[in-house]
Amino acid sequence: MKRILFNIRQVTVREIFRMSSGSLILMVTLILPVASTLFFWSLMKEGVPDKMPVAVVDLDQTQTSRKLIRNIDITPLSQVIMQPESIAEALSELRKGNIYGFVVIPENLQADILASRQPVISYYYQNSFLIAGGLMQNDLTMILHTLSGGINIQKREAMGQNEEEIMAQVQPVSLNTHLLFNPWSNYSVYVTSIVLPIMLQIFILLMTVYSIGIEIKEKTSREWLRTSGKSVVVALTGKLLPYTAIFFIVMMFQNFILYKVLGIPMHANVGWLVLISLIYVLSYQAVGIFFIGLLPLMRHGLNLSAFYAILALSLCGFSYPVEYMPSIFRFWAEAFPVRHYMHIFQRQILAGGDLFYSLPDYLFMLLFLLLPFTVLYRLKSALIHQNHIEDLPQSYHQITHA
Repeated sequence: MKRILFNIRQVTVREIFRMSSGSLILMVTLILPVASTLFFWSLMKEGVPDKMPVAVVDLDQTQTSRKLIRNIDITPLSQVIMQPESIAEALSELRKGNIYGFVVIPENLQADILASRQPVISYYYQNSFLIAGGLMQNDLTMILHTLSGGINIQKREAMGQNEEEIMAQVQPVSLNTHLLFNPWSNYSVYVTSIVLPIMLQIFILLMTVYSIGIEIKEKTSREWLRTSGKSVVVALTGKLLPYTAIFFIVMMFQNFILYKVLGIPMHANVGWLVLISLIYVLSYQAVGIFFIGLLPLMRHGLNLSAFYAILALSLCGFSYPVEYMPSIFRFWAEAFPVRHYMHIFQRQILAGGDLFYSLPDYLFMLLFLLLPFTVLYRLKSALIHQNHIEDLPQSYHQITHA
């Protein structure tokens, strides 16, 4: 055991020296992950977008239409920045991206209301921006429903009805809604908390594959194995130990931003947060070892890792529901550690659920740690023979090209 620990320390010291001699490694392991964390913090620090620019096409030009415009302008989410003269002009501004939506107030709005006719107010919004489009739809719908209800109340008051009778007609069912786990409708709770781990897994995967693949490419893998006592397990443990420590610290920095700076609710012990963060880093390092062992050429390993990491955002089930995916993609969604990490976040950390409900996801993430053992023999053979594609005979390149 002492000999194993000594060899691990020797490999770790060797790797730290290699890390300090190259700016690329420092950039990918520390600078870029921290910079991306700070970027998303600055983007979502207010929690919800506010004062999104909208336009109003007022074809009525009456006191009622002007009151409606003021009501739209004073809402927290919307700000009327222009009043185009036609729908075509408003559509042009929408396509240019100058506004997120616009409202069309029809002609004779006030006259139709006074004559007990039902005027139609239309609104258009840009739904290619999912968050902005969804917020704009909710905001404008609420404003128009409020206006409609207010007009209805005024008409009934003029008819001599009392307040209780009016409210029974205008709002026969009163809703009392409460958001259980995100009462502030803070978008950081379910946007930033997903994006940050997904961004970090890209860096973990690429750095794991690069740190191993570069040994084969530069023909230093035999020296690396000798330093480890010719044990591939010791070699991988010592090499990845510094990266594990750095990425774990970065992830804890992300947790600090999420739970202390952005104020995302945390209903679990800090110890569980530390444990799941460490397992998350180790699981993606295990996936990286599996990729470079499966394709022991750095270029191919990096391509496979990048493909797998990018798919996590769309196939892990948080940008599109897994239940509506084809069957093959439902199974594929389980092949991403970030999916199980987010389940634990939702059930245990955010909702404060019992550990029992998160145990399957813990087990799934621990299963990822077994992946490297399936490719150890192939990876060790590649480290010994240093079979980088550039070292193959010229005849092989000619056959491949043909």
